[in-house]
Amino acid sequence: MSSEDKINVELKKEDLQKLLSQELGSDLIVKNVIIAPLTKPGDNYGSTILAVEVYYYNQENNYLHKLPIVAKLVPESPFLRKVFNIEITFNKEVRAYTLVAPEFHKLQEEKGISENEMLDVFPKYYGSRSNKQDDINMEADESAVLLMENLKLSGYEVRDRRKGLNLEHMELAVSKLAQFHALGIALKCLKPKLFNESILKTCERFDLLGPDDEESNEKWATAQRGYLKDIPEAVPHLDKIENLMRIDMQMKKERRDFPVREPFATIAHSDFWVNNMLFKYDESNSHMDKEKSCPTGIKFVDFQVTAYASPVKDLIFLLFSSSEDGLLDKYYDYFLNLYHKEFIRILAKMGCDIEPFTYKHFLNEVNICGPEEFAHILFMLNPICADPSDIKDMSNMTQDNILKNKVGKAYENKAKYFIKTFVAHGWL
Repeated sequence: MSSEDKINVELKKEDLQKLLSQELGSDLIVKNVIIAPLTKPGDNYGSTILAVEVYYYNQENNYLHKLPIVAKLVPESPFLRKVFNIEITFNKEVRAYTLVAPEFHKLQEEKGISENEMLDVFPKYYGSRSNKQDDINMEADESAVLLMENLKLSGYEVRDRRKGLNLEHMELAVSKLAQFHALGIALKCLKPKLFNESILKTCERFDLLGPDDEESNEKWATAQRGYLKDIPEAVPHLDKIENLMRIDMQMKKERRDFPVREPFATIAHSDFWVNNMLFKYDESNSHMDKEKSCPTGIKFVDFQVTAYASPVKDLIFLLFSSSEDGLLDKYYDYFLNLYHKEFIRILAKMGCDIEPFTYKHFLNEVNICGPEEFAHILFMLNPICADPSDIKDMSNMTQDNILKNKVGKAYENKAKYFIKTFVAHGWL
C-alpha cells in the first residue's frame, strides 16, 4: 500500500458477507447494509471507524437478523498511514482479538475463574481481513478491515478526553489494566510456548514512523517548545524537555527502543488513554449523572501499538494523560498501590510466584519507566487537549494540521502538573 496518496476507504456488502461468515457461519447471506461514520474528527487518528448495521439471514430460514457492528479501516490520510505504520500495526490489532483474547479466556477458565470474575475487556470480534490476499502473514493494505461489537449500543461510553477521568473511573481503569498485564505475565510463566505464539506475535516490533527529515523534526520540537513557553511551571525546564524530545526523536530515527526488563515485561497496550477505553453503567441508574456515578464495566480498544514492555509504562501514561485535573495530587500513591494489589492478586490466582514482583521492585520499575514515558505523554497532550471544533477533516490530516491544534487551558493544566510531578520525582 502506498503511503503517498489519499485513499477512499469503503466497505461493500459482499465484503461483509465474507467477513462475517468467519464467526457467524458460511450459510449467512447479507441482505442490506447501512454505514455511517462512528467517531468525530480527532477522536481517532490511527484508523477510519464506521458504524455498520448489517441485515442478514441464513440459508436455512428467511428470518432477517439485524447486527450492529463497528468496522475499522485504515486511515485515508497518507500522513497518518505512515505515522502509524499501518501495514504492520493493523495486523497486530487483529492478533490481539484472535490470539491474545482467546488465550486469556482459556487460562482463566483452566484456573477455575468464574465467568463473572473473568477479565473481559476485549470487544466481541466478528471477523477481519488484512489485505486483498486475505493473509495476515502479509502486510496490511487499503482493503484491510476489522469487525467488532458496537460497544456504544451495548451501553458503553467514551468519557471526555479533555476533562479526563474522575476517581471512580480511574479506579476501574487502573484495576483492569493491572489484571490485563498480570494475565500476560501468567501466560509467559505457565505456558511459554503459547505466550510466544500469541502475545509475542501480537507484540511484533514496529516503528511509529515519526517525521524522517530534519525539517519535520524541527517543526515538532519547535511546536512543543511553543506550547510550553508560556507555562511558568515549564519554563525553567525547557532545555531538559527539549533534550528528552530530541533523544526520543533520535531513537525513532535509529529504530531503537528502551531495553525490555524482566520479570515485569508483558503485553503493554502502549496507547491507554481516555479515548481507548469505554465504560458501562448500571442501567437501573440511567437517570443518574454519569460524571458522578460509578461505572460497572470497561472495555479496551485500539490494540494497534501493543508492545512487549514494562506494564508500568501503560500505568504512568494512563495516570498523566487521562486523570482529571487535581486528582493525582491526592490519589497518586493510592493508584500505584491499587494497581500493584490487583496485579499481585491475579498472579497469585493464576498460581504464579509473586516473589519477584514485590512493591519495592514495582516502585523501582516506576522510577525507571517515568523518564522513558516523558516524550510519549508530552506528544499525546496535543491530540488529547485539542479543541474538537477545530478538527474538521481527518482524511487530509498532516503534520502541520496537528501542530496547529488549539489546545488552550486544557493543555496548560495537564502539562504543568505533568512537568511539576516529573521534576519532583527526579524524572526530568
